[in-house]
Amino acid sequence: MSPPAPTIAGTLWRPALGFAALALLPLVFREPFTLGMVTLSFIGAASSLAWNLSGGYAGQLSLGHAAFFGIGAYASTLLFLKAGISPLIGMWVGAAISAVSAAALGAITMRLKGSFFVMSTLAFGAVVHITAVNLRDVTGGSSGLAIPLQPSLGNLVFADKLAYAYVALGLVAAYYVLTRALAASKIGYALVAFRENDDAARALGIRTLPVRIGIFALSAAMISLCGTLHAQYFLYIDPDSVMSLNLSLNLALMAIVGGLGTAHGPIIGAMLVTAVSFAMQAYLGNQISGLTQIAYSGIVIAVLLAAPAGLGPALGRLVQRRLAWQR
Repeated sequence: MSPPAPTIAGTLWRPALGFAALALLPLVFREPFTLGMVTLSFIGAASSLAWNLSGGYAGQLSLGHAAFFGIGAYASTLLFLKAGISPLIGMWVGAAISAVSAAALGAITMRLKGSFFVMSTLAFGAVVHITAVNLRDVTGGSSGLAIPLQPSLGNLVFADKLAYAYVALGLVAAYYVLTRALAASKIGYALVAFRENDDAARALGIRTLPVRIGIFALSAAMISLCGTLHAQYFLYIDPDSVMSLNLSLNLALMAIVGGLGTAHGPIIGAMLVTAVSFAMQAYLGNQISGLTQIAYSGIVIAVLLAAPAGLGPALGRLVQRRLAWQR
C-alpha cells in the first residue's frame, strides 16, 4: 500500500515550528550585542532569500546584488533627509529603482552564461559603488549620511532595538512564503529547468529569458527593501557598508552554506555566518580583519565536504530519517 499523500498541515508544521523558534530568539538574547547579532542575522536571511531567487533557483550567480541593497538604503535615506518623505514610502521607491535597474541589466547580460554573467554583475556593482563614492554632494561620499534619531513608526526608527528584530523577522517570513510559492509554480519549474539544462529547456519550448529577467528584477526589489531596513537600524550609511563586494559575497555565502535553491537554506546559512562574524568580532576585535574571511572560507569548505547540497537539505534529510525511524 502506498504511503498517504502529505497534507497541508503536514507540510506546514515544520516551517511554523521553525519560525516560532526564531521569534523566541530576540526575547532570549536581549543583551544589546547578542540582540544585534540576531537582528542582523534576520536582515541577512531576508537578503539572502532575495538573492537566492535568482542565484539559487535560476542559477544566475550574481556578485552585484549589494548595489541593489545600497540603492534601497540611499533612496529611502535621501528622500527622508531631503524631502521629509517617510522611509515607509521611500523603501518602495528604492525597490522600484532597483527593479528597473535590474531589468535593464538583465536584458543586457542574461544571455551570458557562467563566469561571464558573474563578471558582468560584479562590474555593475563596482560601477554603482564608485558612483556613490564620487557623488559627494548627493550621497555624502565616503563620509556617508547620518539619519536623525526620531523614533516613530512613520520614520521606521524605534527606541527599542527589539522592534527591528521582529520587523526583520516579518520580512524573512514574507520572503520565505514568496519563495515557496514561486518554487511550486510554473515559474519555479521553468527556472530550475534552465538551471539544470538550458539547452534541454529550450528544446522543450520553455522560454526562460523573460522569466529570468523578471525574477532578477524581483530579487533586486526584495533586497532593496532589506537595504532600507539596514539603514534605519544603523541610522547611518556609506558606500562601503551597503554597496561593498564583501556584502555581495556574504549574501551568496549564506545561500551556499544553507543550501542553494531552497527556501529554508538561506535562513540557516545567515544564522551561522552572522554568528561566526560576531564571534570573531567579540574575541578578536579588529586586530586581524582578514581572519573573518578566512573563517568564512573554512565554513564553505567544511560544508561542501560534509553536505555538498548545503546544511538545509542535509538537516531536512536527517529529520526525515529520524521521523521514519520513530514510525
